[in-house]
Amino acid sequence: MPAIPLFSIILGVAWSSLIEFISLTGGLVLCGFILGYLERLSNRNMVRSFGIKGIYFTAWLGTPVHELGHAAMCLIFGHRVTGIKLIQASGADGTIGYVTHTFNPNSLYQKIGNFFIGLAPLISGSLAIFLSTYLFVPGSYTLIFHYLGEKQNFSLFEPTTWDAFVNTVQSVFASLFFISHLADLKYWLFFILALCIASHMSLSPADIRGAASGAGALFLLIAVANALSTVLDPPLNSQMTAVIGRFNFCLLLLLSLAVLFSAMKLLISGLFNWGFHGLKRM
Repeated sequence: MPAIPLFSIILGVAWSSLIEFISLTGGLVLCGFILGYLERLSNRNMVRSFGIKGIYFTAWLGTPVHELGHAAMCLIFGHRVTGIKLIQASGADGTIGYVTHTFNPNSLYQKIGNFFIGLAPLISGSLAIFLSTYLFVPGSYTLIFHYLGEKQNFSLFEPTTWDAFVNTVQSVFASLFFISHLADLKYWLFFILALCIASHMSLSPADIRGAASGAGALFLLIAVANALSTVLDPPLNSQMTAVIGRFNFCLLLLLSLAVLFSAMKLLISGLFNWGFHGLKRM
C-alpha cells in the first residue's frame, strides 16, 4: 500500500517539473526559432542585394552584442573563456564571431550553465535594446520599466495570462511609433541600434547544441527542488511556478522588441531586394 502514494508523489514531482521546465524554457526556445527564421530570410535578401558585405551593415554591432552575451554568461557560470572574437570576416562556415569555453563536467552548476550560455544572445540582445530605449526613447523606457515592475506573470499553460501579456506588448509597441518620433534624431539612432542588435540575436547550430547539452542538468535541478519542496515545504512549489511566470513575463516582453525589429529588418531587406532586382530588369 505505501508504494501507491509514493508512486503518486514521484509522478506528481515529475509532471510538475516537466511543466516548470517547459514554462521556463519554452518561450526562450520559441523566440529563438522565430528570430532565427527572420534572420535567415533577411540575410538572404541582404546578400542578394549587396553581396556578403550586406551582412555587416548590422553585424558591426549585433555580432559583438551576441558574443559578449555568451562571454558574460560563461563568467556567471564559472566557465573558462578560451577564445573570443567579437567580429571577423566571414569564415567558410559563415561564422563572423565566436566564444570558446571549457567547464568542469563534474559540476552540475557549470553543466546547467551550458543551457544559459547557449541562449545568452537572446538575453544580452534584449537587455541591449532595453538599454537603448533608456538612452534614446525615454518615454518607451519608462513604460517598459513600469510593466517590468508590475507583478504580472506569463505561462504557456495558462491562457488567462495571454491577454494581459498581448495587451502589454501592444502598448509598448505603440509607444515606439508616435508620429512625433519621426523628427527626433535620437529616435532614429535608437531605431538603427535596435535593428542591428535584433538582426543578430538568433542562435547558431553550435549555440543550440550547447544549450541542449545543459537542458538535462537544468531539468534535474528543477526535479530535485520540486522533490525537496514536496517533502519539506509544499507551498514552495507554487512559489517556484510564480517566479518562473514572472521571469517569463519580463524576458518575453523584452524579447518581443527583438522580434519586432527583426521583422522590420526583414521588411527593409525585402524592399532592398525588390528594388535592386527591379533596377536590374529595367
